[in-house]
Amino acid sequence: MNQAKIELLRHIEQLDKLKAGHYIAPMTEHYRFPNISGGVWTAMVTPFRGKNLALESLDLLIERSIRARISGLIVLGTTGEAPTVTFEERKILIARAVATSNKRIPIFVGIGSNDTAHVLRQVDQAEECGADGLLVVTPYYSKPTEEGLRRYFLTIADRTKLPIILYHIPGRCAVGISIPLVLELARHKNIMGIKDAGGDVSRVSEIARLAPEEFTVLAGDDGLTLPMMSVGAVGTVSVLSNLVPEIMVNMVRNASVGNYSEALVSHRKLAPLIHALFLESSPAPIKEALNLTDIKVGAVRAPLVPVSSKTKAVIKKTLQELGLAI
Repeated sequence: MNQAKIELLRHIEQLDKLKAGHYIAPMTEHYRFPNISGGVWTAMVTPFRGKNLALESLDLLIERSIRARISGLIVLGTTGEAPTVTFEERKILIARAVATSNKRIPIFVGIGSNDTAHVLRQVDQAEECGADGLLVVTPYYSKPTEEGLRRYFLTIADRTKLPIILYHIPGRCAVGISIPLVLELARHKNIMGIKDAGGDVSRVSEIARLAPEEFTVLAGDDGLTLPMMSVGAVGTVSVLSNLVPEIMVNMVRNASVGNYSEALVSHRKLAPLIHALFLESSPAPIKEALNLTDIKVGAVRAPLVPVSSKTKAVIKKTLQELGLAI
């Protein structure tokens, strides 16, 4: 039996075990990606069916991302509704993503809490499940000082051998990672990049200019991907790429080689969709959009609520104009 067939049978066996609810990818099979590439990283939605995880829909999203040549996938971030996913559900979801990807695309896991001890449990769990890296958000609600943030990120980085992407999103966390702190943290061997969702293009320019060359700067807002790439970002963590991965990949590839005229064509094509998908708190709009197409991902969990009828109408009209609605 050739090696490819052995790997396929092993993958099928893993999926069968996952369906039974007791598979955790062994650390001996874990593959370390050597660095964090640019390109498009998808901030994945977490599919639900009623109160349960919809793992078959997760598989479909992963396979579509691989076909579209997405650079990496991030599960359990903001778009993945991490605060409402239980610790046991996290284990199932991470292990399923790792098994389905089967080393074809890196799987990073969203990590974060206002309790550092709880975050370290999340780190250990992600490693045990075979994740390829971590997206670590600032602690929300408690508003730690600069020194508190420094200790938080370094404690996590010292805990793991996995590569880390910092996550700056002050609009949701009330605190951000200052440029001096980003540059300090970038010297740690495990901290390899930042997702910047602060909406400040000049800040991204400064980080890209001052950080080590190997430090990866990723835009964190779909609408600002092109502007941020023009000043030094090398890619994006995208919500839209759950829905239109090929268009996002095409735009970012053109921008990465300096073909901004073609990238702008894609940006303008996506602009109405970007507007529609952020009319209300994400990820409710992107889930509504996916449910109107061929991949059903269920509703958001409380305290989030489904989009209003007015927003749903805008989303549906926009999808129809792009030829996406079913």
